[in-house]
Amino acid sequence: HTHTKFSSCLQPNQTKTSSVLFLTNSQRKLYTMSANPSFGSDELGISKGTILGDHHMVEAFLGEGSFGVVTRCRDTKNNKTVAVKVNKSDPEILLQAKLEIFILEQLRRLDPDRCNIVEWNGYFLDGERICLNFELLDQSLSDYIGDRNNRGLPMREIRPILHQLANALFHLGSVGIVHADLKPVNIMVVNRSESQVRVKLIDFGIACNTSAVIPGDCVGTIGYCAPEIMLGTPYDEAIDMWSLGLVAVELATGVPLYPGEDDYDVLKFIIETQGQLPDHLLESGLYTDSYFIEDNHKEQLRRGPENGQTLFVRLIKEMLALDANQRITPSEVLKHPFFHPGLSRRTPDYLGFNQTEPESELDDSSTKNHHRPALHLFFNSTKVHYLDSEKFR
Repeated sequence: HTHTKFSSCLQPNQTKTSSVLFLTNSQRKLYTMSANPSFGSDELGISKGTILGDHHMVEAFLGEGSFGVVTRCRDTKNNKTVAVKVNKSDPEILLQAKLEIFILEQLRRLDPDRCNIVEWNGYFLDGERICLNFELLDQSLSDYIGDRNNRGLPMREIRPILHQLANALFHLGSVGIVHADLKPVNIMVVNRSESQVRVKLIDFGIACNTSAVIPGDCVGTIGYCAPEIMLGTPYDEAIDMWSLGLVAVELATGVPLYPGEDDYDVLKFIIETQGQLPDHLLESGLYTDSYFIEDNHKEQLRRGPENGQTLFVRLIKEMLALDANQRITPSEVLKHPFFHPGLSRRTPDYLGFNQTEPESELDDSSTKNHHRPALHLFFNSTKVHYLDSEKFR
């Protein structure tokens, strides 16, 4: 019996993947949230002062996407301010909104404050549009990091944020739900003026029950997807732990660990830093042939050795285990020595992770090099030879 090996020569995916993806009727659909919304509301006919439903007056726009817009509204019945996600009346978007409601109904079993998830206040109709009513939170974690000029957060802030997010994943797992799109823009700071930062997980638009996942479904956002998603293998809640590991790095460095315009770029970074993906993952992937060249004679590349410089780096590596079966679980994260109360008194606030190249040395074509310092702070570089995608485009 000859065990099949896959060389690290990645071949470029023939179809450029989009930013946020999920499968509907075997076709990939895109529903993105804009980081810098323009709020062209002509299509929806919504402006400041518009009454949604019977008693929700629009006061401001918080975000937009292909699904519709997120607005800040005042409930004229009780004068409370809430966040309202207004979905377009397009049939496919309405279906996705109904699926989100199905998940949110299950989350009602959880205490939103204790479990670090956004509080959902139900839904209402505005004509043919479905509007989801949520508690109003302060600022996305992405903006919170940006306010520090993307230089990373101090350990005294990273530790509670990670603990709260692991707590959220633990409770999602307890009710059998995969978030499937964990990233800084889907994490909200409750109130940035509080001395102890509190965060909540939001946006369950592509969340699903663990029992209902379908191998090959393309969920999540490029740069935050677990290897099993990119390769099309069976997946579970471990994909959220992978994303949390990437968020943890971004909290410390201020920049994404695995930048890339598509899954092909991201896979190159993963292999460069962590070595070859496990054979069983490659052999079971529906999309493996889209990225890898089969090689029955090439030896599998070894991962770089663990260096264990800090408990934080050790935790990151356990979150980013290539094999989902070996990835740390939320309950294990909550018990990790990184969160030991005495550690905070012995750990410097900044551990030197927020190092990037001077901006003057960068141009539009060197974005990936701008992020490389973050890569090598967390992983010993493994020498990998792969095909340059530019040769195939």
